[in-house]
Amino acid sequence: METVNGRRRFLQGLGATLAAGMLPARAAEATGRDVVVIGAGSAGLAAAGSLVAAGLDVLVLEARNRIGGRAHTDTQSVGVAWDRGCSWLHSSAANPLVGVARAADFEVFEDRYPRAVYDGARRLAEAEVAPLTELSARISREIAAAGERGLDVAAELALSQATRADPWFAMAASASTAWEGVEFSNYSALDQHRYVAQGPDFLIRQGYGALLSQQGRELPLRLSTPVSRVRWQAAGATVDTPAGSLRTRAVVVAVPAPIVAQGALVFSPGLSAEVLQAHHDLPLGLMNKVALRFKRSVFPAERTEFLRLRRNDQRGMSYMTRLWDSNVCIGMSAGALAQELEGAGEAAAIDHALGELTRMLGEGVRKHFDRGTATAWASDPWSRGAYSHCVPGRFGARQLLGAPVAGRIVFAGEHTQQQAYGTCHGAWLSGLRAAGQVRALLGR
Repeated sequence: METVNGRRRFLQGLGATLAAGMLPARAAEATGRDVVVIGAGSAGLAAAGSLVAAGLDVLVLEARNRIGGRAHTDTQSVGVAWDRGCSWLHSSAANPLVGVARAADFEVFEDRYPRAVYDGARRLAEAEVAPLTELSARISREIAAAGERGLDVAAELALSQATRADPWFAMAASASTAWEGVEFSNYSALDQHRYVAQGPDFLIRQGYGALLSQQGRELPLRLSTPVSRVRWQAAGATVDTPAGSLRTRAVVVAVPAPIVAQGALVFSPGLSAEVLQAHHDLPLGLMNKVALRFKRSVFPAERTEFLRLRRNDQRGMSYMTRLWDSNVCIGMSAGALAQELEGAGEAAAIDHALGELTRMLGEGVRKHFDRGTATAWASDPWSRGAYSHCVPGRFGARQLLGAPVAGRIVFAGEHTQQQAYGTCHGAWLSGLRAAGQVRALLGR
């Protein structure tokens, strides 16, 4: 499917990709493009939009049958619009998508929803939760101190013994895991320190995925068209797809790092060891969601809240209740728990979420449960996770991937954006950066 006017299973997807890569390339289109953008997620859309505005002949190739990448608004499964992937407009003061959303008449507002913690069925008072707030702030300071010293070590090594022994540590650690998608032992303290937060987080009532989908409708785009190989040379490049090959002067590669690291997208000649290693150094952590719909409200308040159950095993989820004033609740898991639940299947993820809610809110949760669904981003062959983190000891990989390769290939994606990695707006900014680099390479 191609629009001109106008971003499951793992083994099955991988097998299809490899099969496509082994097929002989069909004859390339007779007329080459100025730029081919691989991926219609936030980065690819931003790059394509900027290049089209500059008067270049651009085509976006997207493996999925939809626009948006890891931003996907689901309007069917539970009766209200909810984001299966990206949800928050982080760093609103520096986030260009806030303005994009407002210009498109999307409802954007600050996330000021109350947060609450339950100890079993007892809702803790604010004073009782104060030690958790204080510990979370201390963790941030200790990681920042390591970053200030330039220590590219696992974040857990930046934490003091007193911090790790704190009775609230498991709860605070779960929150950190949600941010990085992996536990303290798996990401670089220096890398996290270089992230820059500017302004409060916002939400989009119509959905982040819906916003990106709208932004892509006017772009030259082919859906369901995975690219298996990029063949580059001094004069340009050729991209191979199951539908044939296309010549182009330059390529913007706007796919998650694991797509390159794990060989789903092949380069001929091969990428340098340094560039390939950088893709391995920026794997995707995991956050998954469970959407639960109830026949009536089972929640303690008529307004939206975020609820958490106090646990000592870092296996807890957080829950956004009363989504858009409905009887829908969105539960979120991250890191090892998310991996485990995804591996166990959708029913297990739903049951885990219902179990925690029942411990907090009582048996009415299961009694009035209607239906649910769960995401599985690690199993998505075009994502292979949720958002990137930097492996300890490999700081600098993001900056390395921000440089053009061979004067023909430019990488984009949140994994290439140091100060806004792991975010949709980071991906958008990387696309704008990539577009500027392509224009310079092409003399435009």
